[in-house]
Amino acid sequence: MKGDRITIKNAGEIRASLKSEKDEEAKIRLIFLNLIANLKISFEKACRAVAIAESTGYLWIRQWNEEGYEGIKTKDDKGGRPPKLSDEDLKRLKPMLKEKEYWTTKEVKTLIKERFWVDLSEAQIIRILRNKLKMLFSKPYPQYRKPANAEILLENRLELTLC
Repeated sequence: MKGDRITIKNAGEIRASLKSEKDEEAKIRLIFLNLIANLKISFEKACRAVAIAESTGYLWIRQWNEEGYEGIKTKDDKGGRPPKLSDEDLKRLKPMLKEKEYWTTKEVKTLIKERFWVDLSEAQIIRILRNKLKMLFSKPYPQYRKPANAEILLENRLELTLC
């Protein structure tokens, strides 16, 4: 790729878009393109100036040349693996969790596996409950096995200790 001639189409449009851009990520891409197209800075120096790899620089130039501004603006859907539990599944899960006052993570894992046939790790279940369902975690009050006459026994021991 070194020595290849890099051409950027619509250089004037870059400068105009740069002035009105509010999105941080798109602004950095426009600055990079402006450095090469309008300020005639070398490709390698422009990549170092915005702290990107050269392969990313080539990608941004290709996106600009093919799609224009639409190619470099931040996309809402960045792709990735789809979630195992859809939004609809989460809407059905929340009322199920409200049926019982206290749940352990293992119980929620079992419920999801039985009802939705999805096997998730406990860490993933915690993230789903906390981030997507906006549920809080707390430890329930511990239930001790104490005898019925515990207060009397405590008083007797205190008397023996202090006497």
